[in-house]
Amino acid sequence: MAKNNRTVKFKVPATSANLGPGFDCLALALGIYDEIEMKLADTVQVSVKGEGEKELATDENNLMVKVVQHLFRQAGKPFSGIHIKAKNAIPLTKGLGSSSAAIVGSLYGANELLGRPFKREELFNFASHLEGHPDNVAAAIFGGFTISWRENGDAKALSFAPPSNLKVILGIPDFEVYTIRARNILPAVWSKEDVVFTLGRACLLSASMVSKKYDFLKAACEDRLHEPYRGKLVPGYEQIREQVHEMGGLGVAISGSGPSVLAFTSKNVDKIRKIMVDTFKKNKIKSTTILAKASAFGVK
Repeated sequence: MAKNNRTVKFKVPATSANLGPGFDCLALALGIYDEIEMKLADTVQVSVKGEGEKELATDENNLMVKVVQHLFRQAGKPFSGIHIKAKNAIPLTKGLGSSSAAIVGSLYGANELLGRPFKREELFNFASHLEGHPDNVAAAIFGGFTISWRENGDAKALSFAPPSNLKVILGIPDFEVYTIRARNILPAVWSKEDVVFTLGRACLLSASMVSKKYDFLKAACEDRLHEPYRGKLVPGYEQIREQVHEMGGLGVAISGSGPSVLAFTSKNVDKIRKIMVDTFKKNKIKSTTILAKASAFGVK
């Protein structure tokens, strides 16, 4: 029988990666949270409420269970079982970091139950390797606006206070774009002109976020490395961008690999939400919108 009957409770934020030009490097934690409870046991039980309630596995095949087992192996500890209760608010397969939240939450919870053998930076490195790229997991762990990179095989990240007075509108269409398809659609080679253009925009986006000079976001969210290709997987995306900018939106981007669309704004929230829903509807796609704030903290 499991000796440690302690239950850990925590929440982990949704994330939006890329933000236009920051392909696999930039991300933002969002105030949409999965709430999770974990305790050690001699069996495996998973309860899921909310998003993914009917789709996610509730046994050893659940991603969270596999990640918990991974951390136990990293710690050199035997694994006998885990009971997990998840109340999910992050939409699945919509480019809002649901898998990153599951990975980060599992690592955090397991680490707490084991007595915190690993620092948060080490959990980030584990999460980055499990996810395959560091952007979403960086924001999910550290919160705020994050810049991530790899150095000698390890994942590294800087986190900055999020844009507190910016509103984030998410247009979430009722279809899925799987990450593998979104990656396969990208070209193998980009032109020097497109690379330099996007590097400049990524630098501008980082500077705009950190300095709180949001008037630059319209230009800063422009990208030539992935959005020209992934945008074709999201019917109506270009029309949404154009109309949101006309309505005073500060910047528009595909969230992660899509299909959700993110818009930064300080005004005309209802009108921008209507633009998103109406444009998707014209393309015969049902959709919902969420008004969110950036999250100052990661998993806790």
